[in-house]
Amino acid sequence: MEQSQSEERPVILTVDDDSVMNVHVMSSLKAQYRVVTLNSGKAALKFLSENVVDLVILDINMPEVSGFQVYEAMQQRRETKNIPVIFLTGIEKEDIVSQIIKSGANDYILKPIAPAELLQHVQNQLVLSRKRKMLEALKIEKQKTVRKSKVNAGR
Repeated sequence: MEQSQSEERPVILTVDDDSVMNVHVMSSLKAQYRVVTLNSGKAALKFLSENVVDLVILDINMPEVSGFQVYEAMQQRRETKNIPVIFLTGIEKEDIVSQIIKSGANDYILKPIAPAELLQHVQNQLVLSRKRKMLEALKIEKQKTVRKSKVNAGR
């Protein structure tokens, strides 16, 4: 069965309790990506436990479950720990930016966001993610080759 063009496009999950920001992010990305918008960290965790996405855009300050808490939970699961995450924040305080960098997240963007800037950040992270996956596949292939060589040398 042939996949439609929309099924081939990467899936971007954007999570922000500000519905205007969700609409802005969706309208900036929907031409090139399949975009899912959610309004809470709690909903994001549930969604990620049931679905596969290619990238997550997370607001930091959300009620109940913050973006940092979602990210930490993602890092605990094998299925989600390698998904690229871009944090969004309207807070330009040094300690917040420092916390983002220390968290290990892939990127961050300060609000307000220009659509072209957002698109470029997303494209960059998806390219890097594909390259990481290719390297991992090459590493696994090399390990198999080394094991085969050792087995054949022992004969």
